[in-house]
Amino acid sequence: MKGHFRKRGSTWSFAVSLGTDETGKRRQITRSGYKTKKEAEIACAEMIAQYERGELVISKKQTLASYLEFWLENYAKTRLRQSTFTNHEVAVKSRISPALGHHELDKLTPLHVTKYLTDLQKEGLSADYIKYLHAVLSKALNQAVKWQLIPKNIMDHVEPPRLAQKEIVTWTAEQANEFLSYAKEDKYYIAFVLAIYTGMRRGEILGLRWKDIDFEQARISVQQTLYRPANSGIIFQEPKTKSAKRRIAIPQFVVKELKSHRAKQNALRIQYGPGYQDHDLVVCYDDGMPQDPRNLLRHYERIIKRSGLPYIRFHDLRHTHATMLLQLGEHPKVVSERLGHSRVGITMDVYSHVMPDMQKDAADNFEKMMKQKRPK
Repeated sequence: MKGHFRKRGSTWSFAVSLGTDETGKRRQITRSGYKTKKEAEIACAEMIAQYERGELVISKKQTLASYLEFWLENYAKTRLRQSTFTNHEVAVKSRISPALGHHELDKLTPLHVTKYLTDLQKEGLSADYIKYLHAVLSKALNQAVKWQLIPKNIMDHVEPPRLAQKEIVTWTAEQANEFLSYAKEDKYYIAFVLAIYTGMRRGEILGLRWKDIDFEQARISVQQTLYRPANSGIIFQEPKTKSAKRRIAIPQFVVKELKSHRAKQNALRIQYGPGYQDHDLVVCYDDGMPQDPRNLLRHYERIIKRSGLPYIRFHDLRHTHATMLLQLGEHPKVVSERLGHSRVGITMDVYSHVMPDMQKDAADNFEKMMKQKRPK
């Protein structure tokens, strides 16, 4: 088996003959768009090796389910973050393939997918998750286009559901302080302090190491997150985006609570002796092992119930932090940097509920300035 190369305009292409199929029809794979012949030769050699190992999908008559299985194993698994791959795999195997997998890849139409998304809405799935399923299928079919298995991505003609504006529920400063007073003796107290005072995500808090804390400069560096995929063990990974890998200034109260927590942890380290598993984690089990995120949530919800405070999700502590800062008049750019948003526009969109109050303050302040400058 060998490739045949051809230059078309300024780019190179190649074709590989795969013999004939069961009907006697000649099978051939072609690829184009390579800048040099050398690039085309390398790509051709890789394709032939894949085919000989049985890893290359060559049939356009395969079902969507078989294609998605191949896409997960041979593309997504090697190119996506582990947590992203796991979520994609669950979406494909539990939602997409059971409903659409029987369709032949090149026979799938926008109407098939549109009806599928409508059925999901009738089933009661959230618009967020349905849009996520739309994105996963679109990503997979984009690759099928690149592999020349289908001529175009039919998902370009399927509209995802409209997302309703989410109402963000937060606590006041008084409620946040009341919660911390109830949580004072809880083993996860320091995690709650960090969530409220820094706006860090749950995975960022559970992935925080002592070496990521600069006590002299009073700041935290977010360098890794802890994640527990479905039906799998705990993993550590880098933050998803460049902006999520950030430094967060912390007040002296947080510095004091961190030092107090470290002293308690050192006592446990001595108590466990050689049995202590040191991962340098700030929040962990008593023996030093990484913490299961579900345990943190159980303690959190138990404290809320005991305190009688209105229920908000753990993630809403992050929203509480951001909302308080904006209400204090902090610049949205500063808030955006603390939260690790990629653009300040995201911060403005998410926390638009705070903006009317800020607009009122701005109007009042402008009026005061104009009054001061009026001629006497």
